[in-house]
Amino acid sequence: MNIVSTYTWCQFAPAFALVGLAALLILADALLPRLPKRTFAFIGAMGCFVASYFLYTGSQPDFLGCIAAVATGLSILLAFDYTKICCESIAGGSSEEGTGEFYALPLVACAGILSLTQARDLVMLFVSLEVITLSSYVLAGYFRRNQGSIEAGIKYLVLGAMSTGILVYGTAWYFGMVGTFTLGHEVVFSAIKGGVASSPTLAVGFLVATAMLFAGAFFKIGAAPMHVWIPDVYQGAPTPTTAFLAVASKTAGFIVLCALVLPFAPFCVPGSLIGKLFIWCFALVAAATLIIGNMGAIRQTNIKRLLGYSSIAQAGFIMVFFLNVNGLLDNLVGQYLLAYALSTLAAFYAVAMVRTQRGSEEIAAFRGLGKSNPRTAFLITVCFASLAGVPLTMGFMVKMYSFVAAITAMGNWAGICWLLPIMVITAAMGFYYYFKVIRAMYWEQAQPGHKALQVPVCTGIVLTLCALALIYLGTMPLLVSLG
Repeated sequence: MNIVSTYTWCQFAPAFALVGLAALLILADALLPRLPKRTFAFIGAMGCFVASYFLYTGSQPDFLGCIAAVATGLSILLAFDYTKICCESIAGGSSEEGTGEFYALPLVACAGILSLTQARDLVMLFVSLEVITLSSYVLAGYFRRNQGSIEAGIKYLVLGAMSTGILVYGTAWYFGMVGTFTLGHEVVFSAIKGGVASSPTLAVGFLVATAMLFAGAFFKIGAAPMHVWIPDVYQGAPTPTTAFLAVASKTAGFIVLCALVLPFAPFCVPGSLIGKLFIWCFALVAAATLIIGNMGAIRQTNIKRLLGYSSIAQAGFIMVFFLNVNGLLDNLVGQYLLAYALSTLAAFYAVAMVRTQRGSEEIAAFRGLGKSNPRTAFLITVCFASLAGVPLTMGFMVKMYSFVAAITAMGNWAGICWLLPIMVITAAMGFYYYFKVIRAMYWEQAQPGHKALQVPVCTGIVLTLCALALIYLGTMPLLVSLG
């Protein structure tokens, strides 16, 4: 198969543009050392926003790629108000030496995500995924004066290398079974039937290869049992990097999962043995992910670690959509990821602001914000309420879609009725740990020495826009239905 002939240069124009912008920023860092690095953050963020505009308004709108580009831009922009911590953790003191690449690497990773959305075969899928992963390794351990960041980088590298090995082995086995790297209905149909010779061995080998590919994708989205890296890496990595991993990188993982799942759509019909195996495996993984994510978050006191377990739990709700493999899969996953992105990115902006001014990432550092910063506390409340699924927020709407998907799957597949009670219980658990932050802001007294926060302009704008978007997108469907 001639892989190159299946792609055009225009498909990758936004990715090439971001790589070019990253190269320019690195050159500027070397040739213009006195240029403030906050300028790099602003330029990089604007580049991502422009790329997202062209992705959304193109002849074939790329919704998931647009979400990833905007999330990357907001993650870079987060470093704009996080400059003080960046300088202390990289160069020491107020020096900006060595911080330039910190603003350029997310652009390279985003280019990998945009290439991933165009992947039609396993070679392009793997190469694009590794561009994201290698950049993320460096970003996670970039704060060389911070022991937590170094530990996060090493853990991510070791566990990520394991997942990459599984993915490569699955890719090689896939090619060995079917003789092509192409992802498509025809290839899957032929392999399940045993090929020309109708060999059961080939069908079993193909399913094993597919299982390894799914395991690699589960690592990227943080689904059980490939979730163990998330809490430690999220806590130790620089906050802008954690925001990128939590939203943009997770979006990339779901792009991979959609690309792997959709070729199996013709088999996911009642009465199909392959379909039953597929649905049961995804239901078990979704249930385990929901239980581990929500139970792990309950006892957390560090806000970044809590958001790490939250990321695992939210992945479980998204995985429920894969129990109904159809043409709406990308749309439903995209809507949930949009709600998750708006809430999570705003939460990390709040974490960065508190960390910069109060020197802590513990939930206790949010105490008293309801009195000292009532407007900011309200915006943060909206974001965590959306993550919990409170009505009149977008988080409630997308969680309702997830429950509808589970009920639909129960009607099509006998024996997975146990999934719905698990979803109800874990959703209720989410109210407890998300509201720990809200309770700290409104019902607990500020710690001694904690003054009112000075909200940076950039952080204030992002928090306001995210909160308004969550309320608008959460109430609009209700207003339309009532009208």
